[in-house]
Amino acid sequence: MRGLLVSSALLLSLPAAAWESVCYEQKDPTKEVSEYPRGSGTYCAPAAGPNTARQRWVGELDEHRQLWELTREKAGLPAGTSATARLRVFTSSQPLNVDGQVLTSLLPVPFAETARVQVRAFTPGELAQLPDFSYALWDWATGHETCPLPGIGADATLCHDFASHMGPVNSNHFLPQAGRFYAHYHGLALARARECKAMKDLLGAAGGRYGDYLRACETESLALEAVGHHYLQDAWSMGHMWQRWGSPELSDFPSGGDDPRDKAVLIALASGLLHGARGVLQRLPEWTSYDVNDALCAPHPSVEFVSPSGARYPAIGDDYLHLLPPVGTGSTYAPQSERLLSCAVSGMREVYAAAGENHGALGPPADGLRTLEPTGPECFGQRATNRSMLEAAAVQFRVVGQQVTLGLDSRVVGWIIPTVAHETGEVPVPARLKNQFRLEMQRIVSLTRLLAKERPEGTELADGRFGSFLGARPNGQYASGGVLASYIDPALPWPSTPDTLPAAGERAMALARVFHRGHSADWCRTSTSDGLELLRARASDVSLDAPTRAAACEVCSEFALRHLRVGTPSLYDTSAEPLCHYLSGGPYLYQPGPGAPESLARTWCGCP
Repeated sequence: MRGLLVSSALLLSLPAAAWESVCYEQKDPTKEVSEYPRGSGTYCAPAAGPNTARQRWVGELDEHRQLWELTREKAGLPAGTSATARLRVFTSSQPLNVDGQVLTSLLPVPFAETARVQVRAFTPGELAQLPDFSYALWDWATGHETCPLPGIGADATLCHDFASHMGPVNSNHFLPQAGRFYAHYHGLALARARECKAMKDLLGAAGGRYGDYLRACETESLALEAVGHHYLQDAWSMGHMWQRWGSPELSDFPSGGDDPRDKAVLIALASGLLHGARGVLQRLPEWTSYDVNDALCAPHPSVEFVSPSGARYPAIGDDYLHLLPPVGTGSTYAPQSERLLSCAVSGMREVYAAAGENHGALGPPADGLRTLEPTGPECFGQRATNRSMLEAAAVQFRVVGQQVTLGLDSRVVGWIIPTVAHETGEVPVPARLKNQFRLEMQRIVSLTRLLAKERPEGTELADGRFGSFLGARPNGQYASGGVLASYIDPALPWPSTPDTLPAAGERAMALARVFHRGHSADWCRTSTSDGLELLRARASDVSLDAPTRAAACEVCSEFALRHLRVGTPSLYDTSAEPLCHYLSGGPYLYQPGPGAPESLARTWCGCP
């Protein structure tokens, strides 16, 4: 048994996530999801930072993506919305060292400075996993190449490591903060969707010739909704129906003269054990013949949540998505399934309808689901009972058929967590902090036993009755208004955001450059004749090396095509007006035919 506990200590390296997220390296990361057979690819290594931005988030146990796809089907969205999007991003040729491999930076640059074209492939469903790998969509768009946490100074890979940095600030994956973050992303998705619909209305006279641009815009709005769905899905994982301690900002954690990350890591690990530890402890070798059936997430007869109406229902969480039954079956977890899908379907349908249904007509929702306000209490008001929190206040597993329970206030657990914080969280844990942690854990577990006995069906513990832990308050007391986090995605429109947060303008610009086809209306409005001439001058520069000139030609022809009239200023084809004619009324370029507009755009740019 002692050997098992030592192994557990070494492997208990991740704070609580939620439904599983995975990153896999494939030989060709640009294929459709269906082209990656089960078992193909290998786990991403490194599993954080710039490498994960270059890979696909598809594989076994990609529960967040699976939930998105199930929601899409139930919502009646066309299958085409789940196709792989392949963004052609215009970057520099700046080298980037990733685990000893020299790659090219994914950071988008001003179009007139393009030196390389790189493909970013994804499906919206994959981005439902984004908050487990990225701090925000702009962070993914810029390749995970910086550290979004202010004042940390960690390199990009370490900053995105879940054990040492991302996990300690993932309080926003727990209620009630999860509801605030979903509301932010749902609002962004709706705002972007309305911009897509406005673009569709302007393009009506074009007769459908520019559908690719509309679908690109719609995909971006669904990508934003998918990021939001991570928090919505988390809210319906049983292990997240309570107020974890802490904030999305490391600077909000108490330091006591030390690095605030020291306590943040310990708090995250303690929260992870209350949440349910199967996701990490089950990774022990098969010869141990054990099963981590650790509440809250694992099926347990005493684990229930209370809805805003006061009704109680059993529920499950991470690693147990396969046990969620179809809606309307009468199975044990059918109420949880119906509520999760009703909320998710309502949000997704609202965004798709607002965007103009550019991938095809929206079908009816599945039977048995309700239309709800996806940001309201019906979707974020559920809380774990006090009895459930008592079951969570232990590590439960089965070894050779024997059930074992270790209280979180036990000497064993009190030794494990500080050891793991030091070994995998890379923080010093001096004796005084170890002792403080053990005393705090004893207080938390004692309070849990008292309230579970007095009010087993109440939700006081889940609603913050625990009080502070190591000086960090329950998460509902952070980000209660105003700015949710310093690294949050900026307000729309992009690139001309009204957001005044530091670096908001740079982040909005990066997003508009990466999703440049979806933002055609924005780029048409800001383009000038001089700017287009700069693109042509670079594309025509025969002194550039071959890869740089090829990239310059592609970016020039991409944007020239949007402004190109076939003919001369006095005589041009009025039946084939360019994209920007409808979106901004020019400026215009002229190139006589014959030839396809794409070929003529390259000719205008001086490209072979």
